[in-house]
Amino acid sequence: MTSIFSKVKQFLDSSDIDGARDELDQTSLSLEKIDVTVLNFASLLGMGSQKILEISLGVLGRKLINCDTEIKGDVVWLFLAAVLSRTDITPDSPVRISIIGLTACVKDWELPIFSLLVPALDAFFKISLSGGNTLIAEQTLDFLATWGENYAKAPHSRIQLGKIKSYTQSILDEVDDLDLMREWTEGIDIFFTQAENLKYYDQNIWSAGSNLLKEIYSLQVLKHSTQENFYSAIKANIFRLITSSLAAIRTIFEGTGLSIAVRMDNFGSKDIWSVGASVVDKLERLFQEVADATNGMNKLPAFTSPNSIPGSWTIILQMNLNSNQSSLLANAITSLSSIGNESDISIADSWRYCVAKFREEDLLVNFAVAANTSEFNFVQALSTDDIPYIEDPLQPNIRVFSNDVPQASNLELVIEFASLLVRYSSSYSTVREKFLEINGITKRHFSYYRRAVQILGLADEREQPTTVCYMLNRLSQIESKVRFLAYQFISSNVGSAWINWQNVSDLSEIEVDRSVDFLKSACPSLSQITIERRAGTLTAWVNKFKEHY
Repeated sequence: MTSIFSKVKQFLDSSDIDGARDELDQTSLSLEKIDVTVLNFASLLGMGSQKILEISLGVLGRKLINCDTEIKGDVVWLFLAAVLSRTDITPDSPVRISIIGLTACVKDWELPIFSLLVPALDAFFKISLSGGNTLIAEQTLDFLATWGENYAKAPHSRIQLGKIKSYTQSILDEVDDLDLMREWTEGIDIFFTQAENLKYYDQNIWSAGSNLLKEIYSLQVLKHSTQENFYSAIKANIFRLITSSLAAIRTIFEGTGLSIAVRMDNFGSKDIWSVGASVVDKLERLFQEVADATNGMNKLPAFTSPNSIPGSWTIILQMNLNSNQSSLLANAITSLSSIGNESDISIADSWRYCVAKFREEDLLVNFAVAANTSEFNFVQALSTDDIPYIEDPLQPNIRVFSNDVPQASNLELVIEFASLLVRYSSSYSTVREKFLEINGITKRHFSYYRRAVQILGLADEREQPTTVCYMLNRLSQIESKVRFLAYQFISSNVGSAWINWQNVSDLSEIEVDRSVDFLKSACPSLSQITIERRAGTLTAWVNKFKEHY
């Protein structure tokens, strides 16, 4: 595939489109089974440039038309999945027409492997119909009118169907040929009638895609292939597509709330239950921190009991939220895909911290959310791979994550929070309620103090009081409690990093006027204004500790 890719690219670099097309035309491609020629072509479809994708689909279309043998369904599925796994296809791309020939090769959309792709394809068609390109819109409409009876056998979101129906009607209103309009209208009506009334029962939809993908890109195939890097990359992209599709499917079946699909790659020997529990805990915490930073959101309900997909490192979760809350949270979560441009740095900080915790356990995690709205019914999955590793060979041990740096400056309130954790250990909602009753405490302040008690080791990831928290609560004098917290600070990530950074041996030797410089060096992900604000919190803490240390 590398040689094909290189040759095609050389032709395109010299503006020889015909040469690139001829090179692909002469390439042998088996459509009766998945072999190396199919795997190489799938990599072109999934990872080539827009122009390579366009030419490849054109060549593939001709090969499909001229094929005089049965085209294997798995081959069609792989090609479709490779294209749909891309996120760079523009609304006016000719690819939107070329892919229709591929979708028309699907003999039975009811099959679980093809039904799984329908949420992604519906989202794709929705853009094709509304993108402003008349030819693309009409060709998409023609597919739905011609092949809609078959396509309707797969589960569709009613919300998406409503949008697609509106767009198709707008296109039909502009058709001048009355015979063509009547033909399209008849076919479209059949599609919508059947799709809107479909009840899909095949539970293999949850595992079919993952099982097929693992079979196609088996360890043996990857190990013995000279294209391992390309194969691994396209496999990873399609797994992300599957994760997004599973979240959407759950929403189609459930109808309400926020659906979450999570896929884990575990590089250790732990069992799925312990790994899954750890991942769910971290994601639940991430979601709550995102909610705390989102206007209109309150304390989130816990995830419903996770459903593990047999034979897969994939779990499906549900959060019982109303439509408005689901949209707000889905919007905030999906904004993490554009990290670096986010309006609220605290949300990005929470995601980076979550990624760091996954990496401590050698986990690669993909997850996607879906809500029963047109905008968030199908969205791109997030991955820990989206966050680059940060390495500093000069000072490899003096690094802290943004969530290690406190934002709650009042230590007396930290102590009060810890007291509430002990007093209401069986009801975290009561802890929240009581703390928010304190004068001047907002929902955002609550999240700051919740994180502060975790930084100081007073609460675990499940927001339960630790043994250290109970020890603190048994102390009677505020001076003793502050002194106790000073030792906790020294052993915390941020405290020990500060001591090492200044090359001192004791908290009393820390120079608080260097707090800004410390954070610039040890936590470069923070913006200047955030550094100054958090440096103020660190200064307040250390000054208080020094009074009683």
